[in-house]
Amino acid sequence: MYVTPPPLPVTRPVAEPAWWQVCGPALTALIGLFVLTAIYRFDGRSEVQVALDLSDSSLLLIGLVAYLAGAALAAVAGLLLGARFPIAVAVPATCFLLLGVLCAAFADGSGLLAAGRALSGLGTGAAVGATVALIRKLRERRGVLAGVTGALAVLALVLGPVIGQLLAESLGFRVVQLTAVPFLLVTLVVNAVLGIVRLTAAKRAAAPASYGTPWQPAGSQ
Repeated sequence: MYVTPPPLPVTRPVAEPAWWQVCGPALTALIGLFVLTAIYRFDGRSEVQVALDLSDSSLLLIGLVAYLAGAALAAVAGLLLGARFPIAVAVPATCFLLLGVLCAAFADGSGLLAAGRALSGLGTGAAVGATVALIRKLRERRGVLAGVTGALAVLALVLGPVIGQLLAESLGFRVVQLTAVPFLLVTLVVNAVLGIVRLTAAKRAAAPASYGTPWQPAGSQ
C-alpha cells in the first residue's frame, strides 16, 4: 500500500530585495528633500516669511525644526519596515508628503504651515529610512545605488532654494509647494506599479513544489 507522507515544513530564507524596489521610496525621499529647502533662499528673507509675516526664529522653528522632528520620528519606522515592506511604507509616506505640501501651499498662518511642514517631514523621513534600509539589504549594485541616490539627494537639497526662489519671486511661494503635487501623484502611481510587480513575483516564488513519487514504506505491497 502506497502512503503519501505529509509535506515537511519548508523554511524559505527572506528574499533579498531587488534593486528596482529602491525607486519607489527613493522618489518620495527626493521630492521631500526638495520640499525641505524650497521655502528658503540664499539671500534675504524668503517669500513665505514675508507673506505670513514670520520672524527669523519662527521660520526656523516652523520651516526646519518641525520638518526635521517629523522626519526623525518616521525615519525609525522606515528603517525597521522598509526592507521587508517597501511599498507599504512608501505609499503612506507619499500621502503624508502630499498632504503636507497642500497644507503649506494654502496656509494663511503659522499654525497650518507648521502642520504642513511636520506632515511633510513624516513622509520624507519614512521614505528616506525605507530607501536606506533597502540599499543596506542589497548584495549587488549596493555601492552604485548608494552613490547615485546620495548624489541626487544633495542635488535636490541644493536645487530647492534655487528653483523655489525663481518661482516664488514671480508666482508666489504657494506655487512652489504646488509644483510638487504632480510629481507626488506620479510617484504614487510608480509605487503602486512596483507593489503589483513585487506581489506577483512573491506569488511565483511561493508556488508549491511537486513532491514527486508517493512514498512506499518498506515491506508494504
